[in-house]
Amino acid sequence: MKNDLSERKNVVLLVDNKHRDLMVATLIAHQLEETGVICHLEPLEAWRGVLAAYRPSMIIFNHINATHLVQYSKRLAEMGVKTAVLPNEGILYDPEVLNYNAGKHHNGAHIDMFFCWNQVHKDALLRCGFDQNTQIEVVGVPRFDYYFAPWSGIFDVQKRTPQGRPRLLFCTNFGFAKYYDLPKATAEEFMREYTCVSSYKDFWDLIETNHQCQQRFFDYITAAVAADRFDITLRPHPNEKLSVYQQWLDKLKPEWRGRVRLDRETHITQAILNCDLEISCETCTTAMESWIAGKPTVELVLKKHPVFYHKFHAGLNVACEKPEDLPRIVEEELAHPRQEAQRAEHLRVWCDSPRGASSARMAEVIANKLRGAKEPDWSKLNLTDQRRAAKLRFLRMLGLPYHFNPLLPVKSRLLGARYAIKTFAYRKSIHPRDVEAARRWLEQGLAKNKAADR
Repeated sequence: MKNDLSERKNVVLLVDNKHRDLMVATLIAHQLEETGVICHLEPLEAWRGVLAAYRPSMIIFNHINATHLVQYSKRLAEMGVKTAVLPNEGILYDPEVLNYNAGKHHNGAHIDMFFCWNQVHKDALLRCGFDQNTQIEVVGVPRFDYYFAPWSGIFDVQKRTPQGRPRLLFCTNFGFAKYYDLPKATAEEFMREYTCVSSYKDFWDLIETNHQCQQRFFDYITAAVAADRFDITLRPHPNEKLSVYQQWLDKLKPEWRGRVRLDRETHITQAILNCDLEISCETCTTAMESWIAGKPTVELVLKKHPVFYHKFHAGLNVACEKPEDLPRIVEEELAHPRQEAQRAEHLRVWCDSPRGASSARMAEVIANKLRGAKEPDWSKLNLTDQRRAAKLRFLRMLGLPYHFNPLLPVKSRLLGARYAIKTFAYRKSIHPRDVEAARRWLEQGLAKNKAADR
């Protein structure tokens, strides 16, 4: 039932990574539109163009830590445009990293609403003297909603036949490794804002460690492939270079290649629901998603660097410290899965006990916030705002994202490393066709579920 809003409000939800964030953004948009709020999905880089293009009552960011976003939030506040934050990574085990993300180092932003994955984050926001005018809500992890009905019924889940080989899902988590082959200045440009956190000061150590762990990972998956007892799906993290894994695959013995499938397009929920056992690389949220889905989990122990490895999380998975042991450990775990009682408590503390209602809760809170809210003062829009809006509309007509640059491929080929990060950022951005396809996928899936229930 749609709430009776006297005037339908526009909300813009900025999407960072199409592989990780688009589907959950689509679900949130669906829930918002069920309340009568119009939701527009745009790439993160369109944060300035959306203002005059949509005249939104609210813009939802994944963070407002960077200085330019802090200043922008103040301007939005002066106009009466509400700002909200929904982190796309909201499990922050390290206390110093938690405080950084809670605003200790960037506490000048104007944020009307902050959606936390857990009470731990909310408590940190309060401890750091977060803006007293901010409404802080613990909603859990919206993307985990897909593990619960009716959303889980949208996915095409294939049950393994008794004669079928066990299906293993390898999930990697080496986002910093992509900087290893780039000039240090390029990596420093990206890492600069995090260096106020002591564990991130030596950013090159993090990059080298992540690269070494990535190389070590190939020993593990190769051992599983060589065993010839499993069907394997390799799922790189959305923030990794896919080419690294394609190169490994290309070098495998021809007779081995058919045993492994490289896949970053399938929704992670479907990938987990379709596997018999999930394998993660030290601390990774995919392990928690697998707990929710009732899948056995194995955690590969790599270097135990404190930024990438957390013992109290690792203890809830089955550990594997040697590549040659992996086939045996997998078979033992498949035969007798260990159910750690502490998993439910971990999910309660860090994910607000997932139950499939996070996106609906978030939509309800936003709709209540906007109901009866005063229209922003659009007279404060300037010519630059209008120019940016025109750019956004024009590029949308062409099916392109706001930050499209026709010269980027040429610059990338000629100058390589200097444009590597910009190229990566562009490749992970949503296009209008991606949004249309995601919305169609969700609506068709829900329609299929309703038809099956009749």
